[in-house]
Amino acid sequence: MEAVALSIERHQDVRVNVEARKEFGDHVNRAVLLTSEFGAAQKEFPILISKNTASGSLEAHAILGLEKDENLFIDGTSWTSHYMPAVFAKGPFSLGYTKNSEGEKNPDIRIMIDENNARIEKSGEAVFSELGGETLYLEKIQRVLQVVDMGLNFDPTFYKQIIDLDLLEQVKISIRLSAEVEYTFSDYYTVNQNKFRELETEALHALHVTGALGPIFYLISSLDNFQTLIDLKNKRGGSI
Repeated sequence: MEAVALSIERHQDVRVNVEARKEFGDHVNRAVLLTSEFGAAQKEFPILISKNTASGSLEAHAILGLEKDENLFIDGTSWTSHYMPAVFAKGPFSLGYTKNSEGEKNPDIRIMIDENNARIEKSGEAVFSELGGETLYLEKIQRVLQVVDMGLNFDPTFYKQIIDLDLLEQVKISIRLSAEVEYTFSDYYTVNQNKFRELETEALHALHVTGALGPIFYLISSLDNFQTLIDLKNKRGGSI
């Protein structure tokens, strides 16, 4: 069933389970990240760029673990990180865009809800209060979806600029925890720091005008967070 517009009349009694659980898809070692999230995400997660082999389009991934289906930022049923990527935080909600006669997006955006989402249960966070007002949880969802909207609008501009400036470089990151344990991240990209430093003033100004400078710095600085993954893995006996 497709998502429907959220309404007090239809969804007064909806409750959302916000726990981190495998059945909800939280136990993964990477998550799609929008450029609008880079500022918060770079404080905790490594961020790498992936290229879709079929379409050639680019998207960022927050690296959450070293092994398949491993999220080192989950303890029990809770996230331990201060920031949760929007793909998880938005729960069963999404954005609904309407278009005018010319096919352009209208400024009014609706909140949509997937009524068949596994997170919708009899208990959990209420979306609407008993009196019909918005709950703090719904207000949080609105903020998350605003971040999503900003990212969806800016991502194409950002990736076009770094491609046009030839700033992308393919990276292979190997992490050795012991003589027997090693993890490798390949087929990923990041910003070439040498090329970035050598950009002329005009190019830097163009990045500044569009707002792309910040995300570039965040991408570069986020790579230090691989040490965070190593530390978390070792705490769980990853080097044994």
